[in-house]
Amino acid sequence: MPLAVWTALSLPLVLLVAGCFALLGSEAAIAAFFADWRAANPAAARVARLVTDWGNPAFYLVFAAMLIRGLRRGKPELAARALAYLAAQLLVSLLIERVLKIGIGRPRPGVGGPFVPFSFDAAHNAMPSGHTTEMTVQTSCLAAYSSSLARPLLLGLALAAVAGTRLLLGAHHPTDLLGGLALGSLGGVLTRRLVPLWTPKLAHFLHNKGSR
Repeated sequence: MPLAVWTALSLPLVLLVAGCFALLGSEAAIAAFFADWRAANPAAARVARLVTDWGNPAFYLVFAAMLIRGLRRGKPELAARALAYLAAQLLVSLLIERVLKIGIGRPRPGVGGPFVPFSFDAAHNAMPSGHTTEMTVQTSCLAAYSSSLARPLLLGLALAAVAGTRLLLGAHHPTDLLGGLALGSLGGVLTRRLVPLWTPKLAHFLHNKGSR
């Protein structure tokens, strides 16, 4: 993925995390601030819960539409992008991310105590943020072929919105979000590598299908 595209995509989330540290200080102070915020703003916390629950699934529809359109309208590269996303999601979000969460064993905000490596307890599976990893895979796959920086920046705002809810809800530390950003960015890299390999195969498949 081009560096300029990745920078535009990452910028909103990086600024969000930097702002938290600049304004609130340590990660413990950030966690305490958002705990107080949730207690004082239950309605807003419910909205944050909706965003955190449905932000990632909303993008599933985008990739499903890309795949269907690519196959039905004979656009092999579009279909290849959707399938490359699926491969990236399976490898990065379901495999690597899960291994890292378990292996690192970082406690979530409010849990306290030391790291517990190789823990299957969700309370010690904070690093990296799974929502942020998955959202970064999704947005980086969409941004990877952008011809301008406007789309990556808009996608970056969506990424920061979903990742930010993980702070608001006390599910993650700010550095967990950065870990998810770094890991999820592999999705865009993988997409750029897989699409040129899969497009000719899909073109051949669609050609044979159309000639029947």
